[in-house]
Amino acid sequence: MWKASAPSNIALIKYMGKESAVGNVAVNPSLSMTLSAFLTNVEIEPISGGEDRWEPLPSSAPLRAESTKRFVNFFTRIKQEREIAGSFLIRSGNNFPSDAGLASSASSFAALTMAAFQAFASVSGKPSPSLSEQAMVSRTGSGSSCRSFFSPWCAWEAREIGPVPSRLPDLTDLVAVIDSGFKKISSSEAHKRVQASALFEGRPERASTRQREIKTAMASGDLKRTAEIAWAELWDMHSLFHTASPPFFYFSPLSLAVLRWAERSWEETGTGPITTVDAGPNVHLLVPTAEKDRWRRELLAAVPGISLLESRA
Repeated sequence: MWKASAPSNIALIKYMGKESAVGNVAVNPSLSMTLSAFLTNVEIEPISGGEDRWEPLPSSAPLRAESTKRFVNFFTRIKQEREIAGSFLIRSGNNFPSDAGLASSASSFAALTMAAFQAFASVSGKPSPSLSEQAMVSRTGSGSSCRSFFSPWCAWEAREIGPVPSRLPDLTDLVAVIDSGFKKISSSEAHKRVQASALFEGRPERASTRQREIKTAMASGDLKRTAEIAWAELWDMHSLFHTASPPFFYFSPLSLAVLRWAERSWEETGTGPITTVDAGPNVHLLVPTAEKDRWRRELLAAVPGISLLESRA
């Protein structure tokens, strides 16, 4: 049996929109913080005959049928490309909610890729490819998964994936969990719909500019400027959702309450969290780890009805 685990990540500059669905070729660069506490664990073992198949690890929730198919098809494809014979059972499970806008596909495909290359190396006697090469393979299953191979910060820029230097303080991601259930519009579907938005024109250029600006802010340790860029990027992406064809909406009233709290903190005190939201209703609030308990108390007092998860890079 071969085992691997990989973390999720939260993007400040978003991967949204594809030049090609084949291989997940992004229209713009992206940048994320790796979330070491949000993990997917994968086990792979050979089975006799039949096709490759998936089942949840003990005590893990089942995946949606479409997610299961996508997961197994990815494994079977990379197995065949490397001329590996035989059939395999894949087991996986997350320690955080799946298909809820918390980047579970990123950690899942990263862990699957790592475990698969362990298996292939053992079966074939050939060495595994480098981490960067594995990240590029993983990207073809889930684009954002390539950023889960490097920490604490990672950039994906065309065919380059690697760590990003930062002088920001050690940060903790406080995740305001609004809804941990399956989201109605998958990220894959979102990628398709946003290209019909009138706002999609210029999107690659806007994201590329923010990518350069946020890397500069991080390199100088400028938390406020990093937060400003992330905030602009958050609304840019969700504006694409709201003006897509057909349009769709991930925010709930509690999502908006958390966002307004974060905005008010900056307005009234001159400080606050780096705030972002992926394709889902849950809000990520990156705060200095040394201050996280204070931010946790203030948020829970200001917005009753949410629960909080947390992860450091």
